[in-house]
Order: sequence, then C-alpha cells, then structure tokens
Amino acid sequence: MAWSGFSYLNWTVLSVAFILMTLLLKITAKKNKSLHFLYFVFLFTQLGFFCIKLDNKKVLDIYSTDRHQIQCEIIELQKGEKNWNKGLAKMQYLYEKGKGPTPCNDQLLFYTDELSATLLNVGDIILLESEIQQIKNKGNPGEFDAESYWKSKNTFFMSFFVNSDFIKIYGAENPFKNRLTEAITHELKQHVLKKHFGIIKALFLGDKSSLDQETRNSFSTAGAMHLLAISGLHIGLFVGLIFAFLKLFSKFISRNMALLISLIFIWFYAYIIDFPPSVLRSVLMFSILSVGYFINGMKNQLNILFFSGTLLILINPLYLMDIGFQLSYAAMTGIILSYPFLSTLYRPKNKLIKMTWNATSLCLSAQLFTFPICLYYFHQFPNYFLLTNMGIVLLAGLTVGIGALLIITLKVPIAPIVIAPILSFILFLLVGFIQWIEQLPGAIAKGFLLNPIEMTCLIIGSFLIYWTLVHEKKPITSGMVGLIVMTFIATLHYRQLHQNHLVLFNSNKFSCALHLGNQTYFIHDDLSQKKYKAILRDYDRCYPGKIKIISLNNINLQIKNNIASIQLIKKQKELNLQLNNKSFRVCYSQIKPNAFSTSTIGLPWVEGADIRLNKAYFFKF
Repeated sequence: MAWSGFSYLNWTVLSVAFILMTLLLKITAKKNKSLHFLYFVFLFTQLGFFCIKLDNKKVLDIYSTDRHQIQCEIIELQKGEKNWNKGLAKMQYLYEKGKGPTPCNDQLLFYTDELSATLLNVGDIILLESEIQQIKNKGNPGEFDAESYWKSKNTFFMSFFVNSDFIKIYGAENPFKNRLTEAITHELKQHVLKKHFGIIKALFLGDKSSLDQETRNSFSTAGAMHLLAISGLHIGLFVGLIFAFLKLFSKFISRNMALLISLIFIWFYAYIIDFPPSVLRSVLMFSILSVGYFINGMKNQLNILFFSGTLLILINPLYLMDIGFQLSYAAMTGIILSYPFLSTLYRPKNKLIKMTWNATSLCLSAQLFTFPICLYYFHQFPNYFLLTNMGIVLLAGLTVGIGALLIITLKVPIAPIVIAPILSFILFLLVGFIQWIEQLPGAIAKGFLLNPIEMTCLIIGSFLIYWTLVHEKKPITSGMVGLIVMTFIATLHYRQLHQNHLVLFNSNKFSCALHLGNQTYFIHDDLSQKKYKAILRDYDRCYPGKIKIISLNNINLQIKNNIASIQLIKKQKELNLQLNNKSFRVCYSQIKPNAFSTSTIGLPWVEGADIRLNKAYFFKF
C-alpha cells in the first residue's frame, strides 16, 4: 500500500476510523468472538504497512540514459509471435568505461524481438549493450499502473534490445517446465483454431501474451477476466475432474490415495505455470484442507485462508501488493463469511433452480468484498456480472474438462482430431456468450476514480453490510448501510461524470481531450490510430462520454460554449493553443530560455517549458 499512494497521514486517519468501527461493534455486538478476526486483520495490516515503508527500496541512479554493457541472467521469457516478447533478467555486473565491473543485483524487465526470443532460454547469461531506464508511468488517466505493478515484483528497470545488442556468454539447457509448456503450446497450435489459441494458453498455461486486445476488452466488459487468470476456479475444477476420474478406479484407489494424487498434480501444475499468487493461495488452501482431513482437524476455512496468506507473505512480502493476490483473498473472504447465509435464504426444491440460486449466492458473496478493489484499480464495474458468472459456471467446467483431456491426449493418435473440434465448439459458445453480454445496453458502468481513502471506506462499508446482515441478522440495518454505500458510490460517480476539463496527454505527438458533461472531444496532431485508441480507451474508463475524434491536419479548430473556449491554430510546424483568453505555444523541440513571450507547453522530452507533458496536465473549469 505504501507504493499505491498511502501516506502516513492517510494511514493514521484510516487506522483511527478502523478502531472506532471495532469499538462500535464491540459495544453493539452480542458475541465478541468474531471481533478477534478484526483485531488480527488490523494488526496484520499495520505490520505490513510499516514493513513495506521501512523496506521501500530506493532506486539507485547508476544507470543513465547512455548505453551500458551489462552482464545478466535470463530468469523469465515469453516466446510468442509478437514483434516484442517480454522477459525478466537478473543483472549481475555493470561495465563502464575506465572502471572495473560493478556488481549489481537488480531485476530488468526487457522486451526483445522474435528472433532473439527463439535464441534465448531461461538460465542463459548474456552480455547486453542497451539503454537501461526506470519503469515509469506515462501519467495519463486510467492507464495501467505499470510502475506499482513491477515494484510489487521488485523490478524497477526496463530495456529494449534486438539480436545485435547481446552476446551469449553461457547457454543453459532449457528448463524442463519450459520445454513441457513449449511442447504443449506447439501441439495446441496444430489442433486449435487460431482465434481460440490465446484463450487456451491463458486458461491452461497462465500466458496471456497471445490474447488480442479485442478479446481482452470483451472479457473485461462482461466481468469475466477472472476466467483468463488461473485461480481457485481452475484449481477447483481440476481437482473435481481428478476425483471424478479416480472414482472410476475406486476398487483400487482409496479416498486418501486420491487426495494424495490430487495434491501431487496441483503442486506440479503450479510449478509448471510459475506459481502465480492466486494459484498458490488455492493450492495451499487445498493442501491444508487435505492435511486437516487426514488428521481430523484444521477445519475452520477462515483460519485456513489467512494461514495460507500469512505463509505466502512470509515467503514474499511483496505478494501483498499483487492485484491478483488482493482480489483472490477478498473474494474468498466474502465467500467464506457470506455464502453459507445467502445460500440458505431460499431453499427451492427444483434442482436447476437450486443450482442457479447457489451460483448467484456465490457470485454475490465474492463480489461483496472485491467490488471496491475493482473500482479502485479498473475504474469500471460490469453490471451483468451475475449473468456472466451463470454462463461461466456452465461453460467453464466443460471448457476446462475437455481442454485438459485434449492436452493429456495430444500424443495419442486420432484423439486430438476428435476432441479439438468439440473444444472449439464450446469455446465458440463461451466467446459468443461473452460478446453477447458485452453488447447488452449498459453492460458496463465507467467513471469510477477512487483514491485510497475512498476505496477503504467502501471496504469498511462492505464489512458492515456483512456484519449487520449475516452476523447480527438485522436486514433493515444492513439495508440502511447498503443504501449509504450506494449513495456514496453514486456521489463519487456523479462527481466524475460531470467534471469539465481539458487534459493534455503524455504522448509522442500533441493530443488532448476536452470533457464537457457527457461529451468528449479528443484532439490530436496526427497521432497514429493505434496510439490514440489506447489513450482514449484508458481515458474513457475514468471520464466516459460520447467521443468525437478530431485530427489537426492543417486545420484550425475552435470549440466554444458557456463553460470553456478552446482554439487550436496549426501553421506548418507551429501549434498554438488558446484557452479562455490564455495563450500557449506547443513546443516539439528544446527551447531557449525566454525564447517566447507566451507560456509554453513542452512535449515529454522538452525541458524548460512552463508545462512539460511528461505526465497528463489538467485545466479544470
């Protein structure tokens, strides 16, 4: 949290609010045993916050923008079909002119061309000559917070290089798990339709590198992105499939042996996909539950959940900063606390209706504690999440089961030829269902830009809804709390939707957006379609509206109403902005001091300008 904007002052305010809330609950609650859970969470988060603050790594400025020679070891590498493939390297020595090798121990995020990706393997040691730069956000509204994301993985630097920029010093043998995943990927390519290949890789190998942007957008809008991130849903389905298969041999395999086989399989699977936090949580929980089954103890699911979380954070404290980790534990907390109560509110006799109600209860329980985190990170909310998850419950089991069968039988003659078309048909239904949800009116609510304090207030509100409804059995009080929470969200949403401003973006060419009520004018100076679509997609999450795109292709533009007046005049290589009687000159190249009488706006690389666009700049009306 220290990296996501929490200051000591904000944390103190939140801590006082949390203490007051627990005192109020202590006075009003009949049974105080459940408050022990709150005490544990409070002490745990206090310890975590101060540990992260004390251990907040200061980035050493030993890498300049000049090219350096660096010896590094490849520790991760995605081998895809993209122009730039992502990987991680451990930097070992920095070589500078006139100096000996300087030991360094920093991780390097790198992007390399397709040829280099085929030549490199995990474990290779290379001598790289490239520019090393700090990972920094562009600072545009709604963009992915890459800086915090990579800080949570203890990675602060990045580089781009091609085949001619490195020499391989030591060639390591490709690790077994990499050879296995590459073999599976190669075989899947032969049998799965190209449009479904990226989904299959994400579903079974946790590799989203082959997903196109359209698929990502569809799943995000429908509220189904969790299906593409391997988590407890997948592990639970795998375990269910293993048990169903082993049940066929119940005369030879006891229940204890089936549990042991399941444990071995899911740990091996977690190893193959590099132990992502959400999978580690699921595997640990299942392992602890299995141990509890053997010794007839440790049956409290909430204790098991937080025990697994404590183990993971002891292994790597930075897991606490991982979005997947936060969402996974928030969802499981909601399910453990709320699902038993919600599922018993309605007891239909019809099996189909009962299954539907149980799935609804499960979705509502998971959403109770995750929606504040989703609003904070993604700035949008899928309105049809219940409908989406109904379809996922039905189709995901079939997809995972048949997909797993396909992977297992890839080397069996004829089997892939029979199974692959069935899997393609189910994926066709799944993708079609997701796209149908995406096209429904009001499929997604955008425009939620929360600060850490507001997110925490929503989390506290969610807990109060649980406490008053499930624990205290006071539905009227719970309804009042829910109404307050919804009013708070609506107020934040209204504030966001009715902001009037002009924002200048950090981009390689001048671009800006004029947001007036529900209308957005996106203006750019010959920016490529791919780049301005990415900027607009992120911006629209925070400030949605009807978008009109205007290119300054040797035209003069004027937009005027009772709120703002904006005029852009382009003459050859000059661009002038006039905003409410204030004049600015847009500079693409370095400027001399006092060169212009008007105020200057400099593109990201321009130094000395009055306004430098190395991050977004807002003019609010």
